[in-house]
Amino acid sequence: MQRPFGEHPDGFMAFTPEGYMVAVLARHDRPTFADGDIMGGTDQERAAAFLSASAFAGRFAVREGRLVNMLGAATFQNWTDTVQVRDFEVTGEGLTLVTPALLMGGALRSSTVRLERLARTA
Repeated sequence: MQRPFGEHPDGFMAFTPEGYMVAVLARHDRPTFADGDIMGGTDQERAAAFLSASAFAGRFAVREGRLVNMLGAATFQNWTDTVQVRDFEVTGEGLTLVTPALLMGGALRSSTVRLERLARTA
């Protein structure tokens, strides 16, 4: 089993009552850029940063028991202005998402993402 974001990834996914969603997923152990410049970094640092994080946002709906994300922005540009459909399960502990087969590392693979529900704060 591959874990592109490591054993204990960082990230957040939020769904608003107005029908918007945002997701940011990343490896916990991502290295920082040596020069500290947000627009800088070596080619190697930028490539490693891209491969160790993913973010996307847009509208969402639940249709026929599936989560439908209509993305308006994504770090993987091929997903911008696309519809991404996921099987899902909501439990008291959180949300599990399952992708259809996607091209990952040269092979078609499905991914399972398990998100823990955060405690509500005032």
